[in-house]
Amino acid sequence: MTTLTPPPSTYSFPGKSIASEGIDSLFAQVVEAASLPSGQSRSCPAGVYTSPEFLDFETRSIFRREWISLAHVSQVPEPGDYLRVDLCGEPMLVTRGKDGIVRVLSRVCRHRGMDLMPEGGSLPDQGNQRVILCPYHLWSYDLNGRMLGAPEMQQAEGFDRSEVCLHEFRSEIWEGFVFVTLNDEAPPLAEKFSRLHRDYLAKWNMGEARLVWDQHWDCGFNWKILLENFMEAYHHLGAHRKTLEPFLPAKGCWTVPEDPDFSAMHLPLRPDLVETIRSTGDAGTTMTPFPGLGVEDYTEWWVFLGYPTFLLFTAPDRVYWYRLLPTGPETCSLTTTMLVHPATMEREDYAELHEKEVEAAVNFHLEDMEVCAATQNGMRSSAYEPGRLSHLEEPIWLFQRYLAAKIREQA
Repeated sequence: MTTLTPPPSTYSFPGKSIASEGIDSLFAQVVEAASLPSGQSRSCPAGVYTSPEFLDFETRSIFRREWISLAHVSQVPEPGDYLRVDLCGEPMLVTRGKDGIVRVLSRVCRHRGMDLMPEGGSLPDQGNQRVILCPYHLWSYDLNGRMLGAPEMQQAEGFDRSEVCLHEFRSEIWEGFVFVTLNDEAPPLAEKFSRLHRDYLAKWNMGEARLVWDQHWDCGFNWKILLENFMEAYHHLGAHRKTLEPFLPAKGCWTVPEDPDFSAMHLPLRPDLVETIRSTGDAGTTMTPFPGLGVEDYTEWWVFLGYPTFLLFTAPDRVYWYRLLPTGPETCSLTTTMLVHPATMEREDYAELHEKEVEAAVNFHLEDMEVCAATQNGMRSSAYEPGRLSHLEEPIWLFQRYLAAKIREQA
């Protein structure tokens, strides 16, 4: 996995204080915006994207309460495989143990609390280990979380290493993705995303897909700026005018009716491409389409958001999945990935095809990084005021309604 930092914006504004826009005011403005009809919708106040207090609310009420997607099972295919993740201050490891079970374990050593794999340490963020070894005092654990050894503990009365194991967080695998929650009362994912699965995602059968590209971005903007950019097709007209707009034109995209657990937008292909697909039955894709899809599925792409951060950008022959986590009021951690059907990887031209598609993916993501960074700069300006939204930005209004519901829950 490589890491990219988006190029700095050429814009510069002085810092914007929210002293006159306290947290209660921000809550009221979000609730007010969410209460407007879709045709009267507008963007949120700047403090929603800059306020430490608002991020504290999101951490408590969203990231420590909801299901958060961390990985795809194909990232940890073999026993001993692990993936390092940090979720709002919780050091975690996604592991596959010797028993083949995927778990989400704490990285906090049961001795004196050291992070077993600290950032910048000797181990990579993803790899395969027979043993998890604490570099502080050499306590060791297997990939199931059980203690293997604790040197020089023979004089600690009553110490029994068989009773010591790493904390295991509640996790589930849904559609091939590994989710975690810090909330023991969160409903099962099969219940939460039942309609999303039944009506939309089941035909991709993403549990059989393989993750073939991932790239990490350290982003200088609030997590919701990326999320809102991802969920609307309006920006194809500007940001993606040379990459996505030519074949996925913004005009004609539309959003499915509101659901409390997800939002989704249809992105139809250019009309002449649709006509060709319908007349030939050929998906016209560069990679192998997912077998569960039909001809009509070949005529459009989709963007899905399973609240709060399960982001999918789907095509007939690939799925882009994003892992999006806040790291501060104006920063976030983003990992962009691409999944394909295994048949694609068996093609003779796969290596060349993979290189070409990864280059294209990096290019259009760089376009997103540039506009998101510039939007964050705008949030710091004293000249910023919430603006009206297009019908092509309806998913932003739907997400406001999700946020408003969370605000009301804590009242």
